[in-house]
Amino acid sequence: MKQVLLFLLLAAPLSAQWIVNDPINTTVNTAIHADQAANQVEILRQWAADLEKLNQQLEQMRAQLDIQQRIRQIMGDPAAAGDQVGVDGLGATDLTRTFGETADALRDLARAVVSLKYTAHGIYEELDDLTVLGRPFTRQTAPYQRYGVVEKHADNLANVFEQTAPRLADLQRDLADTLRQLKSAPTQAEVDKQHAKISVLVGQIAAVEAQRRDAALQLQAQQVLNENQAAKERQDFLEKQIAEEDQTFAAVGAWQDSIKLTPTTYAQP
Repeated sequence: MKQVLLFLLLAAPLSAQWIVNDPINTTVNTAIHADQAANQVEILRQWAADLEKLNQQLEQMRAQLDIQQRIRQIMGDPAAAGDQVGVDGLGATDLTRTFGETADALRDLARAVVSLKYTAHGIYEELDDLTVLGRPFTRQTAPYQRYGVVEKHADNLANVFEQTAPRLADLQRDLADTLRQLKSAPTQAEVDKQHAKISVLVGQIAAVEAQRRDAALQLQAQQVLNENQAAKERQDFLEKQIAEEDQTFAAVGAWQDSIKLTPTTYAQP
């Protein structure tokens, strides 16, 4: 029997090995794998918690956005409305619109001949070129130029008032309507919008009134200039009269000094 067992052992393949089992190494490897799995589970759990918090924050932001949109729908946007009310509601060109002519343009347009025929729509009579004898004479037109400028300013003032009257009426009507809307405004945002529109309307009314005052001041300034020039000419005339008298007396004195009276040329009556 021993010989048979020995033969079997010798006849076994040389590549065959014995299985070695290391309990300690197996235990360590198992613990490592278990710890790694536990860490992965904890990381996944933390990720899930972070995602949940992020979803909650997104939901809160979405709710706040819905509230803001609801407020805009109910109350409006007063800031945006206030920025556009002057341009969209009242017209951008009206903010810088001008009326009438400038002082330089009026001086250039003034003509002395036109001034002589100026009647102010029939209030005055034309000045003709005839003497009281009914004979024509040649008139010096230069002195009448200044009067033509004043008359141009007067016509310009009338035109400014005529051009601005409809605009002022529209602005005042819009202002009255806006004040009525302000009284019935349902929200503070609507109140702010109406206040913004009122400010623009008041500013435009003030601008139109300022242009009227400018036209009136142009007329007054030109009239003052004319009066100032007339005063200078009167002073110039007086000084020339005095100088002419002095020169006349000097000439007469020199003539008298040149006359020599002798007994042969003068006889006692």
